[in-house]
Amino acid sequence: MTTAQMVLFAAVLAQVALTIVVYLMLVRARFAHASNPANLKPELAYDQAAWPVKARQISNSVESQFELPVLFYVGVLFAFQLGAAGWIAAILAWVFVATRLVHAAIHIGKNVVMQRFGFFLAGFVAVAVLWIYLAAHVFSMGAI
Repeated sequence: MTTAQMVLFAAVLAQVALTIVVYLMLVRARFAHASNPANLKPELAYDQAAWPVKARQISNSVESQFELPVLFYVGVLFAFQLGAAGWIAAILAWVFVATRLVHAAIHIGKNVVMQRFGFFLAGFVAVAVLWIYLAAHVFSMGAI
């Protein structure tokens, strides 16, 4: 494995770690609420709105880790499969992961929508450029 490939894989590990950490935060928030018998209501099983605001914020952040990052994960897999797992892919991957880290911090913190959107948009651009790079790589090889 080349250094660039290791750096690219490290970005994937960082994104996975972010997802796990946010999940653990959700478990903690929900357990803290549900551990009080007075808070146990049937709605908790099926209604997101039944949870406290902080638990809903964290839950929304968890959901967000399975939306745009899907394109990231698949793109990285394609990069490895197609021989495009070099420095360009690695840099784009780390830009994406950095934006996701800040996005998640805002999401579970003060949750300022326009700040969060700016980082979402930057991550979106990074993953879109990754896919453009992959397409250019494939078509430059003559594979159609």
